[in-house]
Amino acid sequence: MPFRDETSGGRDEEEDPLDRFAALYAALAAGSGWLTDRTALRLAAICLVSTPGRAGELALATRRHDVALSENIRWWQGVALAVRVLIAAQLVKHGDEPAAYVAEVVRVKDMMRSARLRFSGTYEFVAILVLRRVLRREITATDVARLQAIYEAMKTHHWWLTGPEDLPACAMLVARPEEPARIGAGAEAVYQALLRGADVWAGDALQTASHVLYLADVPPGEIAGRFARLMAEFRRDKIRVGQEQYDELAVLCLLAWPLEKIVTVVLEYRERLRGTITWLTRGDAFNLATNLAFVRIAGQEGTLAQLGDVKLLLDMQAAVVAQSRG
Repeated sequence: MPFRDETSGGRDEEEDPLDRFAALYAALAAGSGWLTDRTALRLAAICLVSTPGRAGELALATRRHDVALSENIRWWQGVALAVRVLIAAQLVKHGDEPAAYVAEVVRVKDMMRSARLRFSGTYEFVAILVLRRVLRREITATDVARLQAIYEAMKTHHWWLTGPEDLPACAMLVARPEEPARIGAGAEAVYQALLRGADVWAGDALQTASHVLYLADVPPGEIAGRFARLMAEFRRDKIRVGQEQYDELAVLCLLAWPLEKIVTVVLEYRERLRGTITWLTRGDAFNLATNLAFVRIAGQEGTLAQLGDVKLLLDMQAAVVAQSRG
C-alpha cells in the first residue's frame, strides 16, 4: 500500500470525527462501572467512529458482545478487561459475532500449539483477531505455519527484542506476498534506516514501528525519511515525541496526505480534545488526536479498509500497555 506524497489531499469531509467520538465515548461510559478502564472506552469509541448506527445502539451492542466474550474468555487466560472491551467493539464494527470469534480462537490455538508457538495470553487472542481481519477467510494450519515462520524471521534479527508481544505484528504481515525471510529482512532494513536517519531510540517500540512502515511497500530509506520529517514537524510545534508515539507516527506515515497537512489536522484535534476533556494528559490527547486524524484522512482517501488492520493492531497493543501500567 504505497503512500502518495501529493501537494493536496482528498476532498473535505463535513462530518467531524471528534463529535462522533464524543457521542460514542459518552454512550459507552454511561453503561460502564466505575472500575472500567477509560483507555479501553476511548479506544472502543475510536474503533466505532466510522461504523454506521446511533451511538447508543453501538454502545449497547458492544456491551452485549463484551458480556458474551466474558463467558468464554477467563481472567486466567491472560486477556485483560481493556482488551476484551476493544475486541467486542471490533466485532461490532465488522458485523462479527462473539461465538464465531471464540470458536476460531479455540480452533487456531490448537494449531498454534502444534506449530510450537509459545502461549502468549492477550497477544495470542489479538493475533488471531488480526489474522481473522487480514485474511478475510477461515484461518488454516498453513497460515499459522506462516505466522510462525515470520516470527522466527524477526527473531533472527532481534532475538533479544522479539517475543510474544510481536505476534500481532507478525499476524499483520501474514497476508504479505513475500516469503517470511524476505519480510523479516525488509522490516529489519526499515529498522536500520530509522536508526540512521531519524532521532529515535532502538528497542521494542521502534521494532513495532518498522513492522508497520514495512507495509508502505517503498524503499526503507524513503519511508524512514518520511518518518523523520513527520517527527521533526511535530517537534517543531513543541510536541513531545517519545518511544510510545513511534507506532502512531508510523501509521500516519502511510496516509496519502502531505506531512504538513497531517500535522495540522492532528494538532487541531489535540487542542480541541484538551479543551473539551479536561482530564486528558498531553500524551493521551496527542494519541487520541492521531487516531481521529487517521479516521478522517484515511476515510477521505478510501484506504480505510486497508489501513484499518494496522490501526487494529496499534489500538489493541495500546490497550495492553495501558492495562499493564494500570
